[in-house]
Amino acid sequence: MQIVIDSNIIMAMLIRPGKPIDLFFDNRLNICAPLLLFDELENNKDEIKGKSNLKDEEFDWLCVILKHNLRIFPEEDFLKYRDKAEIICPDKKDVIFFALALYLQCPMWTNEKMLKEQDDVIVYATHDLMKLFNI
Repeated sequence: MQIVIDSNIIMAMLIRPGKPIDLFFDNRLNICAPLLLFDELENNKDEIKGKSNLKDEEFDWLCVILKHNLRIFPEEDFLKYRDKAEIICPDKKDVIFFALALYLQCPMWTNEKMLKEQDDVIVYATHDLMKLFNI
């Protein structure tokens, strides 16, 4: 299954590894993300490191692993979907993730409940995917 991952899932995995890690490396998922995801991680680096006790080198190494396990899309690939995403996305900070999901015609993986409050993009929380894949 192709799916767009929201930054909250990645940040949660970095701060407190757990079941999302099992899903992240499950070969039944083809996980996609906008390139902007790595800007978000860098902007939140100090918070992530503080909550996870990761050192700079560990954080950087984990970002390399993420890049190798995600299909990354630059925004220009799906820019024409941004207008629709701005209309349907319940949280404006997630518009770019919605635009990518619309472009790829696939669901999103996020634990933000409010993002389910629309009918254009299927949204799965971690527990939904775990149930779907019997993990």
